[in-house]
Amino acid sequence: MLDNLLFFEFSGIKNVHCLFHGKNFNTEKSLGSIAFDRGENNAVIRENRRYLFEKLNMPVLEVHQIHSNILHFNPKETHYSEQASLEGDGIATDKAKHALLIKTADCQPILFTDPKGEHIMALHVGWRGNRNDFILTAVAEFCDTYKIPAKDLLAVRGPSLGPNEAEFTNFAAEWGDAYKKWYNTQKQTLNLWELTRFQLQQAGLLPENIYRIDFCTKTMPQYFSHRENNQTGRQASIIWFE
Repeated sequence: MLDNLLFFEFSGIKNVHCLFHGKNFNTEKSLGSIAFDRGENNAVIRENRRYLFEKLNMPVLEVHQIHSNILHFNPKETHYSEQASLEGDGIATDKAKHALLIKTADCQPILFTDPKGEHIMALHVGWRGNRNDFILTAVAEFCDTYKIPAKDLLAVRGPSLGPNEAEFTNFAAEWGDAYKKWYNTQKQTLNLWELTRFQLQQAGLLPENIYRIDFCTKTMPQYFSHRENNQTGRQASIIWFE
């Protein structure tokens, strides 16, 4: 359906679809970013979004991401030409053929579904989200709202900043002793991928239901990376169900 995208499907759940795009999803014009005001001409961004939204051919739900612990259920549809105004970092829905869109450039996109493929959630988890237990609070709220046991959820973490590139030179102030297990003191890097896996299990997910796409956005040139270029664009991570 779309060009140059990484598709993912959860094992045994055929009606739920996930995709992750990089810099050049629109092969006709070699354009990529889908977030306004991130260093590219907004007219170019608008065209990228138009192309993506038309290919999806369904309502797209997104939020204005602010590194918060705010999860929204069934926010109103976003038009491709407009920046989302509703602030938050998580989206959930029980509506079929409604695409949840998360924008990232090193942060972790995490997509969730229940085993029947009738409820989905998308989270934007930066390091502050890990630090503030956003995964735990979002999973709890999602499960409480839709009456789903956390142990039944499935999740996939998309391309994001790899373990050797997540540098934190002020670890004591930004993280603290509780996170020493994931911190490499010699390299001054923190393994956000493993921390996220741990937090997903803390939230109640079973290890066998946690999937990962270990592509580092900083070291792989096909992805936007804020650590590599402060003025970079943003790629999309999307989930929907039929």
